[in-house]
Amino acid sequence: MLHGSVDGLPKQRPHSRARVETRAALELSLRLADLLVVPGTAILSHILRNGMQAPTQSQRVVFGGILLSTIVCFGVAPIYRQWRARGLLADLWVLLLAWTAVFALFSTYAVLVDMADAVPTFWLVGWYGLGLVGMTVIRLGLRMQLHRLRASGLDRQRVLLVGLRAPALKLHRLLRDRPEIGQEVVGYFSSPGDIASRPDGDRPRCLGAIENVPQYMAQHGGEFDQLWISLHGSGEPVKEMLKQIEKYPVPVRIIPDISGYGALNPGVHQVGSVPMIGLRQGLPESKFRIVKRVQDLLVASVAVIMLSPLLVVLAIGVKLSSPGPVLFRQRRHGLGGKEFMMLKFRSMRMHAETPDKITQASRNDPRVTRFGAFLRSSSLDELPQFFNVLGGSMSVVGPRPHAVQHNTQYEKLIVRYMHRHYVKPGITGWAQVHGLRGETLELRSMKKRVQYDIDYIRRWSLTLDLRIIALTAFKVLGQKTAY
Repeated sequence: MLHGSVDGLPKQRPHSRARVETRAALELSLRLADLLVVPGTAILSHILRNGMQAPTQSQRVVFGGILLSTIVCFGVAPIYRQWRARGLLADLWVLLLAWTAVFALFSTYAVLVDMADAVPTFWLVGWYGLGLVGMTVIRLGLRMQLHRLRASGLDRQRVLLVGLRAPALKLHRLLRDRPEIGQEVVGYFSSPGDIASRPDGDRPRCLGAIENVPQYMAQHGGEFDQLWISLHGSGEPVKEMLKQIEKYPVPVRIIPDISGYGALNPGVHQVGSVPMIGLRQGLPESKFRIVKRVQDLLVASVAVIMLSPLLVVLAIGVKLSSPGPVLFRQRRHGLGGKEFMMLKFRSMRMHAETPDKITQASRNDPRVTRFGAFLRSSSLDELPQFFNVLGGSMSVVGPRPHAVQHNTQYEKLIVRYMHRHYVKPGITGWAQVHGLRGETLELRSMKKRVQYDIDYIRRWSLTLDLRIIALTAFKVLGQKTAY
């Protein structure tokens, strides 16, 4: 039986209307909460500074100006648009930028009209901090509520699959295991080229063959929210399917199969009106690169300041151990494969290396000085690389840079070896905290290092970097594989 009117167009089901009402209620709750938090934290900051004393005229002007700036900045920024579809960190990042822009906009105005001196700094800073904390707590609470709703089956989008290639099956598993995402696959239509048969519980319910899609949409179109196409081939099969369902106004998405392209952090981009699929990149978004750079500058600056007495002592030790410069400089490949000069405390006698041949240090290497052996075994020879970090050629955490000659050798032997250079090289890395450091005697050992490096790039987060830094202190510095 057809559920619909003329031409079989489906009517919207009650559960669809309920989802729309839930989304509208959550968005309205967020707007109202912000509307209360912004002035509320201004009053709280004033009370913390002045008690119950009445605000001054300048405070009233600032209060009105910042409220107006909030309306402008929050209206321009995507604070409320698609906030449910964003991850928590992305949502908080948008909030941070918008709230900072509010105060930056008003501060600029205050300077231009020569009223900056009349603004109570403590009150303003307190308002900024309390407001940011308050709106963050509101968003955390709403997301917890949203997760509970979705886990209980409410506010979930129902998805229909056409075809079942490997990426589509992977998506099905993800949505099945994480109901808080808010989407579920209600079934799929089989097609030639589908992934090989698996246990019944591992795939969605089969609703028939691909030829039955138009009939199913005419009868049940209002029972799902999106149609995802996962067909073999990128041209005619997809075009034919789109032609058959063009009279049904349901959102359609295509799941590309890029499994054979060696993708690294793939993503969707749009330049003007032209969409593109990004196949290989380092950190996927510019804000992540900014966060990592800020982290590098903070960690490296603190390290250089705190370790400066030790750096002086080690430099004197190198100078006394053998004739030659304190620092060893060597060309390494960095971000994008570009060469840079990496710094180390010199641990070998001068002229131990020939320009056309670089040999890895080995146990009991005669080129290494006695003091150099201590530096290498304790990893203290790496400390000058904090200056590389400050200069921007390295990061605190990332794939370890290898000598240019070694890169030339291994890129011919290891698939995707140069993918390591989609990010800056690091003083320490994911491979190093898993015990992979020092001399590489076998090719499989280097392959394992590369696997960890690529895994790090795929999984990057600020938390992972901090974890690696902490593990470095406990694991790497105590290892005896460096010599």
